[in-house]
Amino acid sequence: MLDFSFSPALIWAIIGLVLLICELATLSFILCFIGLGALIVSLTTWIGLTTSFSSQLIVFSASSLFLMLLLRKTARKLFAGHGDLPPDYTGQRVAVIKDIPAGKEGTIQYRGSDWIAFSDEAQTIPEGAWAEILAIEGIRVKVKSVT
Repeated sequence: MLDFSFSPALIWAIIGLVLLICELATLSFILCFIGLGALIVSLTTWIGLTTSFSSQLIVFSASSLFLMLLLRKTARKLFAGHGDLPPDYTGQRVAVIKDIPAGKEGTIQYRGSDWIAFSDEAQTIPEGAWAEILAIEGIRVKVKSVT
């Protein structure tokens, strides 16, 4: 017969790896610290420091909370980008290569490619004029005329 008994260290390791994989899908920067806490418990259980379930839960809770409080803000800055800085395209001047009528779409050239552009202004931005990028919304670029 096959015996499928798992050691507590292996169970904690599996839980930790599953949580780390789930973090890749959510990018919440919470599950990764809980997963790392589970991996820490797996290690401490494997080397014999936490033999009882209650000691494993204490190490799991403390390490997950400690890692989250210590590293979450840093991880969000490193991996999620900088929300307080404007994007590098904001304020860039671009050439209008097809009229951008009021309330309709035209075309601009930005970084060597043609982009669909629109403007909230009441007047048409004519071909050959310059515009300034305000935002990129999906595949369209919001611009305003530069005078």
